[in-house]
Amino acid sequence: MVSRVDAHIPDFAQNLLREAARETGADFDFLVSTAARESNFDADAQARTSSAAGMFQFIEQTWLGMMERHGAQHGFGALAQAISRDAGGRYEVRDDQMRQEILDLRFDPAAAARMAGELAAENAAIIEERTGQSAGAGELYAAHFLGAGGAASLIEAVQSNPDQRADRLFPAAAAANRPIFYDNGRPRTASELLENLTGTARSTSAVPARQGSAEVPARTLAASAAPINPGSFQVGNGELSPMLVEILASLDAPASSRDRKA
Repeated sequence: MVSRVDAHIPDFAQNLLREAARETGADFDFLVSTAARESNFDADAQARTSSAAGMFQFIEQTWLGMMERHGAQHGFGALAQAISRDAGGRYEVRDDQMRQEILDLRFDPAAAARMAGELAAENAAIIEERTGQSAGAGELYAAHFLGAGGAASLIEAVQSNPDQRADRLFPAAAAANRPIFYDNGRPRTASELLENLTGTARSTSAVPARQGSAEVPARTLAASAAPINPGSFQVGNGELSPMLVEILASLDAPASSRDRKA
C-alpha cells in the first residue's frame, strides 16, 4: 500500500530521501515535509533574499559547517578538509574555486538530503539532552524554525510556564515572523507557539505544496536550525546567531529553477 505521503513525492525525491533517512537515521517523513515546504522538491531552488539554495535551502554558513563535520563520511573528504574557521568562528574556504564547488553541492539533491538528515540528527540530540524527551517530527520542525537550542528552550518554557508570551522569549524571531507569533495581533503563548510549530510539521508532511511567504516565510532547514551550540541562542535577551539572523530576515519563497537559471 502506498502511503499518502509517498503518493505525493516525485519518484526521484522519494528514492533519495529514503536513502538519506537510512544512512543518517533521520525520520523519512520529516525529510519529506521539509523538502516539500522549503522548495517543493526543486533541487535548483534559490532564495531571493538570502544565500539559501537547493532542495533543503541551506544557507552558505550552515552548509559549510555541515560539510566540515559530515562531508567525509558521505564521500566528500577532500572538500571537508578544505573548510576551516576564521577568528570569529565563521566557516571559510581559502581556495575560491573549491569554496564554490562545495557550495554548489547544495544543488545536488542527494548530498543536500544527507546533510539535512545529519542536521536533523544533531538537532534531535540537542533537544533530547536539554529536555530529556525524544524529538519527533514536530520538535524537529520547531528546531528547523528556532534552532535546536531555541526549540529546547521553548519546550522548557512550556513545561515551566506555558502561558508566557512567546514573542518575549524570541523577540527577533517574532519581529521577522509575525504570522507565527501573533494571532490577528494577539501574542501567542509559548504553548500555542509550540503547538503551532508541531502542528505545521504534521500538516505539511502529506501536502508538498510550496507555502507562500504571506503565511509562513520560506527558510532554510539549516539556517533556522543553525545554532548547533545551544549556548549561542540566549532566550532571555533574544540574541540570535548571525546565521539565524540572516535567514529570519528572508521572507521570500525560494526562486524556482527557472528563475535561478534566467
